[in-house]
Amino acid sequence: MSITNFGGNVAFAPRQHYTPSTEAEVLEILDRHAHGKVRVGGALHSWSPAVVSDDALVDMRRFDGVEFVNTNEGPSVIAGGGCRIKDLLDKLHALGDFTLPSIGLITEQSIAGAISTATHGSGRSSLSHYVVEVRMAAFDESGKACIHVWNGGDELRAARCALGCMGIILSVRIRCVLKYAVAETIVPCATLEDVLAGEEEHPLQQFYLVPHLWSYFAQRRKVSGEFSPNRTLGAGLYRAWWYLWIDLGLHLVIKLLASLLRSPAGVRFFYRHVLSKLILKNVTVIDRAERMLVMEHELFKHLEIEIFVPAEQVRAASAFVQASLEVFDGASAEPPSKIAAALRDIGLLDELLQRRGSFTHHYAITFRRVLPDDALISMTSGARTWYAISFITYVEPRDDFYAMASFLSRAMVTLFEARLHWGKYFPLTGVDIEKAYPRLPDFRAICRRVDPHGVFRNDFVNRVLFSAEV
Repeated sequence: MSITNFGGNVAFAPRQHYTPSTEAEVLEILDRHAHGKVRVGGALHSWSPAVVSDDALVDMRRFDGVEFVNTNEGPSVIAGGGCRIKDLLDKLHALGDFTLPSIGLITEQSIAGAISTATHGSGRSSLSHYVVEVRMAAFDESGKACIHVWNGGDELRAARCALGCMGIILSVRIRCVLKYAVAETIVPCATLEDVLAGEEEHPLQQFYLVPHLWSYFAQRRKVSGEFSPNRTLGAGLYRAWWYLWIDLGLHLVIKLLASLLRSPAGVRFFYRHVLSKLILKNVTVIDRAERMLVMEHELFKHLEIEIFVPAEQVRAASAFVQASLEVFDGASAEPPSKIAAALRDIGLLDELLQRRGSFTHHYAITFRRVLPDDALISMTSGARTWYAISFITYVEPRDDFYAMASFLSRAMVTLFEARLHWGKYFPLTGVDIEKAYPRLPDFRAICRRVDPHGVFRNDFVNRVLFSAEV
Protein backbone atom coordinates (compact mmCIF):
# COMPACT_ATOMS: atom_id res chain seq x y z
CA MET A 1 0.00 0.00 0.00
CA SER A 2 1.31 3.41 -0.99
CA ILE A 3 0.74 6.27 1.49
CA THR A 4 0.73 9.94 0.44
CA ASN A 5 0.22 12.88 2.77
CA PHE A 6 -2.26 15.74 2.28
CA GLY A 7 0.30 18.03 0.65
CA GLY A 8 1.57 15.38 -1.75
CA ASN A 9 5.19 16.01 -0.75
CA VAL A 10 5.64 12.82 1.31
CA ALA A 11 5.01 9.34 -0.10
CA PHE A 12 6.11 5.92 1.13
CA ALA A 13 5.09 2.26 1.07
CA PRO A 14 5.23 0.45 4.46
CA ARG A 15 5.70 -3.31 4.36
CA GLN A 16 2.96 -3.77 6.97
CA HIS A 17 -0.13 -1.66 7.60
CA TYR A 18 -2.20 -2.22 10.73
CA THR A 19 -5.53 -0.89 11.97
CA PRO A 20 -5.84 -2.29 15.51
CA SER A 21 -9.00 -1.98 17.59
CA THR A 22 -7.72 -3.06 21.02
CA GLU A 23 -4.75 -2.26 23.21
CA ALA A 24 -3.78 -5.94 23.14
CA GLU A 25 -3.48 -5.78 19.36
CA VAL A 26 -1.27 -2.70 19.62
CA LEU A 27 1.06 -4.45 22.06
CA GLU A 28 1.19 -7.51 19.80
CA ILE A 29 2.20 -5.30 16.85
CA LEU A 30 4.97 -3.72 18.90
CA ASP A 31 6.33 -7.09 20.02
CA ARG A 32 6.24 -8.29 16.41
CA HIS A 33 8.29 -5.27 15.29
CA ALA A 34 10.44 -4.92 18.41
CA HIS A 35 13.58 -4.88 16.26
CA GLY A 36 12.06 -3.05 13.31
CA LYS A 37 10.45 0.35 12.85
CA VAL A 38 6.95 1.51 13.76
CA ARG A 39 5.28 4.83 13.02
CA VAL A 40 1.68 5.99 13.41
CA GLY A 41 -0.36 7.54 10.61
CA GLY A 42 -3.22 9.83 11.59
CA ALA A 43 -5.07 12.18 9.25
CA LEU A 44 -1.80 12.72 7.28
CA HIS A 45 -2.45 16.48 7.41
CA SER A 46 1.23 17.18 7.89
CA TRP A 47 4.07 18.17 5.60
CA SER A 48 7.05 16.75 7.49
CA PRO A 49 8.26 13.16 6.94
CA ALA A 50 7.58 12.30 10.61
CA VAL A 51 5.02 9.66 9.56
CA VAL A 52 7.29 7.74 7.17
CA SER A 53 7.93 4.06 7.89
CA ASP A 54 9.33 1.45 5.51
CA ASP A 55 8.45 -1.27 8.01
CA ALA A 56 5.18 -0.92 9.98
CA LEU A 57 2.56 1.83 9.88
CA VAL A 58 -0.21 1.81 12.48
CA ASP A 59 -3.55 3.50 11.82
CA MET A 60 -5.30 4.28 15.12
CA ARG A 61 -8.64 5.42 13.68
CA ARG A 62 -10.56 2.81 15.70
CA PHE A 63 -9.33 4.39 18.93
CA ASP A 64 -11.87 7.19 18.69
CA GLY A 65 -13.77 6.99 21.98
CA VAL A 66 -14.65 10.12 23.96
CA GLU A 67 -15.43 10.24 27.68
CA PHE A 68 -16.19 13.39 29.66
CA VAL A 69 -14.73 13.48 33.20
CA ASN A 70 -15.48 16.00 35.95
CA THR A 71 -13.35 15.73 39.10
CA ASN A 72 -12.11 18.00 41.87
CA GLU A 73 -9.35 19.06 39.46
CA GLY A 74 -11.96 20.35 37.03
CA PRO A 75 -13.58 19.13 33.82
CA SER A 76 -11.60 17.13 31.27
CA VAL A 77 -12.16 14.78 28.38
CA ILE A 78 -10.50 11.44 27.63
CA ALA A 79 -10.13 10.99 23.87
CA GLY A 80 -8.77 8.09 21.88
CA GLY A 81 -5.58 8.83 19.98
CA GLY A 82 -7.31 8.25 16.63
CA CYS A 83 -10.23 10.59 17.30
CA ARG A 84 -10.25 13.61 15.01
CA ILE A 85 -10.44 17.03 16.66
CA LYS A 86 -13.65 17.92 14.83
CA ASP A 87 -15.31 14.72 16.06
CA LEU A 88 -14.03 15.30 19.60
CA LEU A 89 -15.56 18.77 19.60
CA ASP A 90 -18.90 17.44 18.35
CA LYS A 91 -18.98 14.67 20.94
CA LEU A 92 -17.85 16.99 23.71
CA HIS A 93 -20.66 19.41 22.88
CA ALA A 94 -23.16 16.57 22.91
CA LEU A 95 -21.95 15.46 26.34
CA GLY A 96 -22.17 18.87 28.02
CA ASP A 97 -21.48 22.59 27.86
CA PHE A 98 -17.72 22.27 27.40
CA THR A 99 -15.09 22.67 24.72
CA LEU A 100 -11.30 22.55 24.30
CA PRO A 101 -9.26 25.43 25.74
CA SER A 102 -7.21 25.82 22.55
CA ILE A 103 -8.42 25.32 18.98
CA GLY A 104 -6.18 25.31 15.94
CA LEU A 105 -6.85 26.71 12.50
CA ILE A 106 -8.10 23.35 11.22
CA THR A 107 -9.75 20.42 13.00
CA GLU A 108 -8.99 17.57 10.59
CA GLN A 109 -6.06 16.16 12.57
CA SER A 110 -6.25 13.19 14.88
CA ILE A 111 -5.79 13.94 18.57
CA ALA A 112 -2.54 11.97 18.62
CA GLY A 113 -1.19 13.85 15.60
CA ALA A 114 -2.20 17.22 17.03
CA ILE A 115 -0.56 16.45 20.38
CA SER A 116 2.57 14.97 18.84
CA THR A 117 3.32 18.14 16.87
CA ALA A 118 1.87 20.75 19.30
CA THR A 119 -0.98 22.04 17.16
CA HIS A 120 -1.85 25.59 18.20
CA GLY A 121 -4.27 28.43 17.67
CA SER A 122 -3.73 32.09 18.49
CA GLY A 123 -3.58 33.82 21.86
CA ARG A 124 -3.26 30.71 24.02
CA SER A 125 -0.84 27.85 24.56
CA SER A 126 -0.90 24.90 22.18
CA LEU A 127 -3.39 22.06 22.69
CA SER A 128 -0.54 19.94 24.09
CA HIS A 129 -0.15 22.29 27.07
CA TYR A 130 -3.61 21.33 28.33
CA VAL A 131 -2.98 17.56 28.23
CA VAL A 132 -2.93 16.20 31.79
CA GLU A 133 -2.48 12.49 31.06
CA VAL A 134 -1.22 10.35 28.19
CA ARG A 135 -1.76 6.61 27.88
CA MET A 136 0.86 5.24 25.55
CA ALA A 137 2.00 1.86 24.20
CA ALA A 138 5.78 1.55 24.10
CA PHE A 139 8.42 -0.75 25.64
CA ASP A 140 9.97 -1.47 29.00
CA GLU A 141 13.73 -1.36 29.51
CA SER A 142 14.05 -4.99 28.38
CA GLY A 143 12.35 -4.23 25.07
CA LYS A 144 8.98 -5.86 25.87
CA ALA A 145 5.85 -4.01 24.75
CA CYS A 146 3.87 -2.46 27.59
CA ILE A 147 1.58 0.44 28.43
CA HIS A 148 2.81 3.58 30.14
CA VAL A 149 0.57 6.18 31.74
CA TRP A 150 2.15 9.60 32.07
CA ASN A 151 0.35 12.14 34.28
CA GLY A 152 3.13 14.25 35.72
CA GLY A 153 6.81 15.17 35.69
CA ASP A 154 9.12 15.32 32.71
CA GLU A 155 7.55 12.19 31.21
CA LEU A 156 4.27 14.04 30.73
CA ARG A 157 6.12 17.14 29.48
CA ALA A 158 7.88 14.97 26.92
CA ALA A 159 4.71 13.12 25.88
CA ARG A 160 2.91 16.43 25.25
CA CYS A 161 4.95 16.83 22.07
CA ALA A 162 7.03 13.79 21.16
CA LEU A 163 6.74 13.36 17.35
CA GLY A 164 5.81 9.72 17.93
CA CYS A 165 9.19 8.97 19.50
CA MET A 166 7.79 7.84 22.87
CA GLY A 167 5.33 5.29 21.53
CA ILE A 168 1.79 4.96 20.23
CA ILE A 169 -0.72 7.27 21.88
CA LEU A 170 -3.76 5.23 22.95
CA SER A 171 -5.62 8.06 24.65
CA VAL A 172 -5.10 11.48 26.19
CA ARG A 173 -6.94 13.39 28.89
CA ILE A 174 -7.29 17.11 28.13
CA ARG A 175 -8.60 19.89 30.33
CA CYS A 176 -11.89 21.43 29.19
CA VAL A 177 -13.49 24.85 29.53
CA LEU A 178 -17.06 26.09 29.23
CA LYS A 179 -18.21 26.78 25.70
CA TYR A 180 -17.56 30.38 24.82
CA ALA A 181 -18.24 32.87 22.08
CA VAL A 182 -15.69 34.95 20.21
CA ALA A 183 -16.15 38.49 18.92
CA GLU A 184 -14.20 39.15 15.71
CA THR A 185 -13.53 42.30 13.71
CA ILE A 186 -11.28 42.49 10.64
CA VAL A 187 -9.28 45.71 10.80
CA PRO A 188 -6.82 47.05 8.20
CA CYS A 189 -3.55 48.24 9.78
CA ALA A 190 -0.85 50.22 8.03
CA THR A 191 1.96 49.04 10.32
CA LEU A 192 2.82 46.24 12.69
CA GLU A 193 2.68 48.70 15.57
CA ASP A 194 -0.97 49.36 14.72
CA VAL A 195 -1.62 45.62 14.86
CA LEU A 196 0.14 45.04 18.17
CA ALA A 197 -1.58 48.03 19.77
CA GLY A 198 -4.85 46.08 19.70
CA GLU A 199 -3.46 42.86 21.11
CA GLU A 200 -4.10 43.52 24.81
CA GLU A 201 -7.80 44.14 24.21
CA HIS A 202 -8.04 41.31 21.65
CA PRO A 203 -5.77 38.55 22.99
CA LEU A 204 -7.01 35.89 20.51
CA GLN A 205 -6.24 37.96 17.43
CA GLN A 206 -4.24 36.72 14.48
CA PHE A 207 -3.01 38.93 11.68
CA TYR A 208 -1.81 38.85 8.11
CA LEU A 209 1.03 40.59 6.29
CA VAL A 210 -0.26 41.21 2.76
CA PRO A 211 2.50 40.51 0.24
CA HIS A 212 3.35 43.19 -2.34
CA LEU A 213 1.15 45.70 -0.49
CA TRP A 214 3.11 45.24 2.74
CA SER A 215 0.38 46.32 5.09
CA TYR A 216 -1.65 44.22 7.54
CA PHE A 217 -5.11 42.90 8.26
CA ALA A 218 -5.78 42.05 11.89
CA GLN A 219 -8.51 39.63 12.91
CA ARG A 220 -9.27 41.28 16.23
CA ARG A 221 -10.62 38.51 18.46
CA LYS A 222 -11.64 38.29 22.08
CA VAL A 223 -13.83 36.08 24.24
CA SER A 224 -17.38 37.42 24.40
CA GLY A 225 -18.96 35.51 27.30
CA GLU A 226 -20.32 31.99 27.42
CA PHE A 227 -21.73 30.63 24.22
CA SER A 228 -25.43 31.04 23.56
CA PRO A 229 -26.97 28.64 21.02
CA ASN A 230 -29.04 31.45 19.51
CA ARG A 231 -26.79 32.67 16.74
CA THR A 232 -27.62 35.99 15.16
CA LEU A 233 -28.49 36.27 11.50
CA GLY A 234 -25.39 38.42 11.10
CA ALA A 235 -23.15 35.64 12.38
CA GLY A 236 -24.66 33.16 9.94
CA LEU A 237 -24.22 35.53 7.01
CA TYR A 238 -20.64 36.26 8.10
CA ARG A 239 -19.75 32.57 8.17
CA ALA A 240 -21.36 32.11 4.74
CA TRP A 241 -19.36 35.06 3.39
CA TRP A 242 -16.17 33.72 4.94
CA TYR A 243 -16.67 30.25 3.49
CA LEU A 244 -17.67 31.38 -0.01
CA TRP A 245 -15.16 34.22 -0.39
CA ILE A 246 -12.18 33.34 1.85
CA ASP A 247 -12.21 29.54 2.07
CA LEU A 248 -13.31 29.04 -1.57
CA GLY A 249 -13.16 32.22 -3.66
CA LEU A 250 -9.88 33.69 -2.47
CA HIS A 251 -8.06 30.40 -2.79
CA LEU A 252 -9.46 29.80 -6.28
CA VAL A 253 -8.23 33.25 -7.35
CA ILE A 254 -4.78 32.56 -5.91
CA LYS A 255 -4.57 29.17 -7.62
CA LEU A 256 -5.67 30.75 -10.90
CA LEU A 257 -3.10 33.54 -10.78
CA ALA A 258 -0.16 31.72 -9.22
CA SER A 259 -0.58 28.12 -10.28
CA LEU A 260 -2.56 28.04 -13.54
CA LEU A 261 -1.68 31.36 -15.19
CA ARG A 262 1.70 31.55 -13.41
CA SER A 263 1.48 35.33 -13.46
CA PRO A 264 3.64 37.14 -10.89
CA ALA A 265 2.30 40.45 -12.23
CA GLY A 266 -1.27 39.22 -11.68
CA VAL A 267 -0.45 38.17 -8.12
CA ARG A 268 1.06 41.58 -7.35
CA PHE A 269 -1.88 43.46 -8.88
CA PHE A 270 -4.40 41.38 -6.95
CA TYR A 271 -2.81 42.04 -3.58
CA ARG A 272 -2.05 45.71 -4.24
CA HIS A 273 -5.36 46.76 -5.78
CA VAL A 274 -8.11 44.14 -5.37
CA LEU A 275 -7.91 42.16 -2.12
CA SER A 276 -8.60 45.04 0.27
CA LYS A 277 -11.79 45.97 -1.58
CA LEU A 278 -13.19 42.47 -1.05
CA ILE A 279 -12.56 42.19 2.70
CA LEU A 280 -15.43 42.85 5.11
CA LYS A 281 -13.77 45.43 7.34
CA ASN A 282 -14.64 46.98 10.72
CA VAL A 283 -17.74 44.83 11.28
CA THR A 284 -17.91 42.95 14.60
CA VAL A 285 -19.48 39.49 14.60
CA ILE A 286 -20.00 37.19 17.60
CA ASP A 287 -20.30 33.43 17.21
CA ARG A 288 -19.27 30.13 18.77
CA ALA A 289 -15.52 29.79 19.21
CA GLU A 290 -15.17 26.79 16.89
CA ARG A 291 -16.85 28.69 14.08
CA MET A 292 -14.74 31.82 14.52
CA LEU A 293 -11.34 30.24 15.11
CA VAL A 294 -11.37 27.53 12.41
CA MET A 295 -10.78 27.82 8.66
CA GLU A 296 -11.24 25.28 5.86
CA HIS A 297 -7.60 25.16 4.79
CA GLU A 298 -7.90 21.50 3.88
CA LEU A 299 -10.08 22.29 0.82
CA PHE A 300 -7.08 22.91 -1.48
CA LYS A 301 -3.80 21.02 -1.53
CA HIS A 302 -0.93 23.21 -0.45
CA LEU A 303 2.39 23.15 1.38
CA GLU A 304 3.27 25.16 4.46
CA ILE A 305 6.26 26.08 6.56
CA GLU A 306 5.76 27.77 9.92
CA ILE A 307 8.56 29.63 11.68
CA PHE A 308 8.25 30.65 15.34
CA VAL A 309 10.08 33.69 16.71
CA PRO A 310 10.12 35.01 20.30
CA ALA A 311 7.65 37.84 20.87
CA GLU A 312 10.44 40.36 21.47
CA GLN A 313 11.81 39.56 17.98
CA VAL A 314 8.56 39.80 15.99
CA ARG A 315 9.12 43.37 14.77
CA ALA A 316 12.59 42.66 13.43
CA ALA A 317 11.48 39.30 12.05
CA SER A 318 8.54 40.86 10.18
CA ALA A 319 10.82 43.46 8.58
CA PHE A 320 13.26 40.72 7.63
CA VAL A 321 10.51 38.61 6.04
CA GLN A 322 9.29 41.54 3.96
CA ALA A 323 12.80 42.48 2.81
CA SER A 324 13.65 38.87 1.91
CA LEU A 325 10.42 38.27 -0.03
CA GLU A 326 10.90 41.50 -1.98
CA VAL A 327 14.32 40.29 -3.11
CA PHE A 328 13.01 36.81 -4.00
CA ASP A 329 10.25 38.54 -6.00
CA GLY A 330 12.75 40.79 -7.76
CA ALA A 331 11.02 43.95 -6.51
CA SER A 332 14.21 44.90 -4.63
CA ALA A 333 17.78 44.50 -5.78
CA GLU A 334 18.98 43.90 -2.24
CA PRO A 335 17.67 44.16 1.34
CA PRO A 336 18.12 47.29 3.49
CA SER A 337 21.70 47.84 4.66
CA LYS A 338 21.13 46.67 8.24
CA ILE A 339 19.55 43.38 7.11
CA ALA A 340 22.19 42.95 4.40
CA ALA A 341 24.95 43.35 7.00
CA ALA A 342 23.32 40.78 9.29
CA LEU A 343 23.03 38.29 6.42
CA ARG A 344 26.61 38.94 5.37
CA ASP A 345 27.77 38.17 8.90
CA ILE A 346 26.12 34.73 8.81
CA GLY A 347 27.16 33.97 5.24
CA LEU A 348 23.71 34.09 3.62
CA LEU A 349 23.65 37.40 1.75
CA ASP A 350 25.08 35.98 -1.47
CA GLU A 351 22.49 33.19 -1.44
CA LEU A 352 19.66 35.71 -1.18
CA LEU A 353 21.04 37.88 -3.98
CA GLN A 354 21.54 34.86 -6.23
CA ARG A 355 17.86 33.99 -5.73
CA ARG A 356 16.66 37.47 -6.72
CA GLY A 357 13.58 37.25 -8.94
CA SER A 358 13.20 33.48 -8.51
CA PHE A 359 9.90 33.32 -6.58
CA THR A 360 6.88 35.59 -6.14
CA HIS A 361 5.15 34.79 -2.88
CA HIS A 362 1.42 34.47 -3.46
CA TYR A 363 -0.27 33.97 -0.09
CA ALA A 364 -0.77 36.25 2.91
CA ILE A 365 1.77 35.62 5.67
CA THR A 366 -0.11 34.64 8.83
CA PHE A 367 1.04 35.61 12.34
CA ARG A 368 -0.33 33.92 15.45
CA ARG A 369 0.73 34.67 19.01
CA VAL A 370 1.21 31.48 21.06
CA LEU A 371 1.69 31.45 24.82
CA PRO A 372 4.30 29.20 26.50
CA ASP A 373 3.83 25.41 26.79
CA ASP A 374 4.80 23.28 29.78
CA ALA A 375 6.51 20.77 27.51
CA LEU A 376 10.06 19.73 26.68
CA ILE A 377 10.29 20.24 22.91
CA SER A 378 7.08 21.88 21.67
CA MET A 379 7.78 24.92 19.51
CA THR A 380 6.67 27.23 22.33
CA SER A 381 8.14 25.27 25.24
CA GLY A 382 9.82 27.34 27.93
CA ALA A 383 8.83 30.63 29.52
CA ARG A 384 8.60 32.90 26.47
CA THR A 385 5.68 33.94 24.28
CA TRP A 386 6.14 33.26 20.56
CA TYR A 387 4.74 34.32 17.20
CA ALA A 388 4.17 31.65 14.58
CA ILE A 389 4.76 33.00 11.06
CA SER A 390 3.21 30.86 8.34
CA PHE A 391 4.16 30.72 4.64
CA ILE A 392 1.98 28.75 2.20
CA THR A 393 2.34 27.86 -1.47
CA TYR A 394 -0.20 26.58 -3.99
CA VAL A 395 2.30 26.32 -6.83
CA GLU A 396 3.84 23.08 -8.11
CA PRO A 397 6.60 22.20 -8.69
CA ARG A 398 7.78 23.68 -5.42
CA ASP A 399 11.53 23.94 -5.88
CA ASP A 400 11.61 27.75 -5.75
CA PHE A 401 9.38 27.82 -2.67
CA TYR A 402 11.63 25.21 -1.01
CA ALA A 403 14.65 27.42 -1.69
CA MET A 404 12.91 30.44 -0.16
CA ALA A 405 11.70 28.44 2.85
CA SER A 406 15.14 26.96 3.44
CA PHE A 407 16.76 30.40 3.29
CA LEU A 408 14.22 31.93 5.69
CA SER A 409 14.57 29.02 8.11
CA ARG A 410 18.35 29.06 8.31
CA ALA A 411 18.56 32.84 8.50
CA MET A 412 15.83 33.25 11.12
CA VAL A 413 17.17 30.48 13.35
CA THR A 414 20.44 32.38 13.57
CA LEU A 415 19.14 35.95 13.62
CA PHE A 416 15.94 35.57 15.68
CA GLU A 417 16.30 32.31 17.68
CA ALA A 418 13.57 30.82 15.52
CA ARG A 419 12.03 27.36 15.82
CA LEU A 420 10.17 25.44 13.09
CA HIS A 421 6.83 23.67 13.38
CA TRP A 422 7.59 19.95 13.64
CA GLY A 423 4.60 18.95 11.49
CA LYS A 424 5.23 21.25 8.53
CA TYR A 425 7.96 21.59 5.91
CA PHE A 426 11.18 21.23 7.86
CA PRO A 427 14.47 21.86 6.01
CA LEU A 428 16.66 22.16 9.12
CA THR A 429 19.01 19.56 10.57
CA GLY A 430 19.90 18.54 14.10
CA VAL A 431 22.73 21.06 14.25
CA ASP A 432 20.14 23.83 13.97
CA ILE A 433 17.95 22.27 16.68
CA GLU A 434 20.41 21.79 19.54
CA LYS A 435 20.56 25.42 20.72
CA ALA A 436 16.82 26.00 20.30
CA TYR A 437 15.69 23.30 22.73
CA PRO A 438 17.63 23.24 26.01
CA ARG A 439 15.55 20.29 27.29
CA LEU A 440 16.35 18.13 24.26
CA PRO A 441 18.86 15.92 26.17
CA ASP A 442 16.16 15.16 28.78
CA PHE A 443 13.70 14.31 26.02
CA ARG A 444 16.19 11.92 24.42
CA ALA A 445 16.83 10.18 27.74
CA ILE A 446 13.11 9.53 28.25
CA CYS A 447 12.79 8.21 24.68
CA ARG A 448 15.67 5.81 25.23
CA ARG A 449 13.98 4.50 28.37
CA VAL A 450 10.66 3.66 26.68
CA ASP A 451 12.19 2.70 23.32
CA PRO A 452 15.60 1.12 23.98
CA HIS A 453 15.96 -0.19 20.40
CA GLY A 454 14.83 2.95 18.57
CA VAL A 455 11.71 1.32 17.11
CA PHE A 456 9.81 4.61 16.97
CA ARG A 457 12.52 6.55 15.15
CA ASN A 458 12.70 7.11 11.42
CA ASP A 459 15.19 9.03 9.29
CA PHE A 460 13.44 12.35 9.91
CA VAL A 461 13.38 12.21 13.71
CA ASN A 462 16.92 10.85 13.73
CA ARG A 463 17.98 13.85 11.63
CA VAL A 464 16.26 16.54 13.67
CA LEU A 465 16.17 15.09 17.21
CA PHE A 466 18.79 12.37 17.56
CA SER A 467 21.57 13.44 15.20
CA ALA A 468 23.96 13.61 18.17
CA GLU A 469 23.41 9.88 18.71
CA VAL A 470 23.46 8.52 15.15
